[in-house]
Formats: sequence, structure tokens, C-alpha cells
Amino acid sequence: MNNQPITYRLDINGSATATYYPTVAKFTNQVLSKAENSLALIARIYRWYLIKFELETPRTVEEYIFDLLNLGVLWRKYGQTALSVRIAPFRFLARIAEWRKFSIIKPVIDVIRGYLMSFFLVHSRKKSNITIPRSLHDIERLVAWLDATGDFREDAFRYIRWIGYWRTKNPDHFRELMYSILSFTDWFEKASLIHLGIFTPHVDSFIAKNKDLYRWREDRFVCMRSRVEYHLNMVGAEIMNRANHQEFVSCARKTILAPGCMRKRSDEECEGKRTPDGIRCSGCESACHINQMRILGLKQNFIVMVLPHSSDLSRWAAKPGDPSSGVVGISCLSLLVQGGWELKRYDVPAQCVLLNQCGCKKHWDEKGFPTEIDLRELKRIMNYTSSEEITPSFRLMETSSQD
Repeated sequence: MNNQPITYRLDINGSATATYYPTVAKFTNQVLSKAENSLALIARIYRWYLIKFELETPRTVEEYIFDLLNLGVLWRKYGQTALSVRIAPFRFLARIAEWRKFSIIKPVIDVIRGYLMSFFLVHSRKKSNITIPRSLHDIERLVAWLDATGDFREDAFRYIRWIGYWRTKNPDHFRELMYSILSFTDWFEKASLIHLGIFTPHVDSFIAKNKDLYRWREDRFVCMRSRVEYHLNMVGAEIMNRANHQEFVSCARKTILAPGCMRKRSDEECEGKRTPDGIRCSGCESACHINQMRILGLKQNFIVMVLPHSSDLSRWAAKPGDPSSGVVGISCLSLLVQGGWELKRYDVPAQCVLLNQCGCKKHWDEKGFPTEIDLRELKRIMNYTSSEEITPSFRLMETSSQD
């Protein structure tokens, strides 16, 4: 493992189980408590609207709170860029982002996509100076831009219904909502830096050093995430785990979806069995982190599959007649929440475990090195069967979200 984190590191001051996970749980409670005076009311009314018109299976209030916070961060980070784009092949860009999941010419698509995204979606000319959405149309333009990047497509999917809901409100009410969302977002950025900043020490320096290198690459939005986006995804992963845990633990089958960067050997040297669902570990390397999880799975009744980046997750959706199946997704902070939302869209009960730091050769490091997780966190999630393990503040909000 690299001693100096590339962008973030969860075990920077001790094991992640002893330091990071208790810290992010405590801060998430603080975020949800703070939201009670602002975003929670918006989230509850929206949830009631979805139930009344039967638009989706209702999620928890906490998940809708995160939707709003996420929108605020995305607007602060990308709103002005999105509004500066006047002409772009939005639909074509969104489609090629999907094609790459299934195509054997993925490397070629990635090169084309990188140049098209940088040319159309990120203008070198002056950005818009609009800091607060003037109308719902500005949010619609942001969502179209997010969809075109491919890397924020799950965000775009989630805000389609929010936009439909906001169309039922008058413009003045919408502007008041956006003031509340952005005010909370500004608080979150400052507070998260205080509580979670210790785990993201090199994000800013990585961006400053590599922004020209990633300019024409298809992974520019993945690798150039801001510090507040890292903190947002930490809280998002915690909220998703809490919301999905009960359904997950009741599943008859469980599968770990792990990234290839966790392997000790290279892709060419790995002896894992290639299957339509991914690579099944064969135990070829005793020191391999994938093999360690495979051995744990033999004891705790789960399987481990290695997936390439940007895999199609729809194949994990439940099929008629199959026993219920839950998934634990392992990823770095830049990708984790998007994958969790995609699994949620396919009604797959999922849990998240973060890589202790990023390190794959494709995205982050010239040579690459085997990444790892805190196995104790994985064990905790796989044995997460008691409601008593949920923090009291979350139990209170979970109860209120059913009102």
C-alpha cells in the first residue's frame, strides 16, 4: 500500500474501523439533525407527494435529504459550467457512456468520449456568474449536463422526479427552496471539512497537479472531484447503508462486488475464472485481498466477484423465481455512491464498503498498487442483523419517515 494517500485515506490515523467509520457515523447524525430544521421538511412533503401519486416505492426521509444536499453540492460545483454550455450533443454523449458498458471497443469509446466531453461540456471561456438558480429551467440544464457526462447519470435519473414535483410549485416557492438547499450546502462544506477533512488531505493538491493531465480524459469528472464531493459521498454511503441494511440482511444470498484493483496480481496474471457475472476468485495468490475475502465468504456464506470499472449492474437485479439476493459494493469514494444508486434503481438491496484509498493504474496511479478495505467493516456489515446497532438518532428519524 502507498503510505502517502493519492487523494484520501481512511486509515490515516489508525484502522478505518477505529477511526473513520465511527467519525463518519457521528457526523452523519449531525447532518441529519441539522437538516431537521430545513431540508427534512422539504423531504417529507416530497415523500408524501410520491406516495399520494404512486410515483415510486418511497425511500426514507434521510435518502431524500441526501438528494437535496447532493443537488446543492452539484449546483455549487458544476452549475455555472452547465449554464455556460449553449450547444452540445447531450443525448449522444449520454448514450456513448452507456455503450461503453457493453462494447468490446470500450478503450476506443473512452478516447472519443474524453475529447467530446472536454470540448462540449467544459468550456475554457468564462463560466456563468449565476450563483443561485433563477428558475427551474436552470436546474433542468444542470441535470441535462450531468446526464451527458455519464459519470453523474444516476444523479440525473433521481432529479427527474424532483423536477416534476417542483413544476407543481410557483416560481417564488422554488426559489425559496433553493435558498434553503444552498444555505445548508454551504454549512455542510464547512462542517465536513472540520470533521472529515483529516481523511482527504491530498485532494486539492492532486487536482492542482493533474488538472491538465486529465483535461481530455474520459475519467476527468471521476478523478477531479472536489473535497466537498468526497465528504458528500462519505455521508451518502453511510445513509445508504443505514437505509438498506434491514432488507440486505434478510436476503438469502449475498455477493461482494469488488474492483480489480484489489487483486495482488495483474489482470493478465490473475487466474480467476471469467464468467458473465465477473471474475470468480480461484485462490491463486494467498496474499491477495480478493482471496482473503473469498476465504471469509466460505465461512460466512457469501461469494466474491471481481468487476471491471463501469460494469452493467442491471444483471444483479432480481429475476423471477430466484431467491432474494443482496450485494456489497466495494469502490473508491469517487464512484461508490453512483454504484449504490444504480443498484437501488434495480431494486437490489445493497451495502457499501469503501476502499481505504484509491490506487488503480487506470485512474489514479501510474504504476498502480493493490488496494484494500478494512475487513472488520465488511464482517460488521455481513453480520448486521440487529436494529439495536442503528444509532438512536437514526432510529428516531426512520420512525418519523414512515408518517
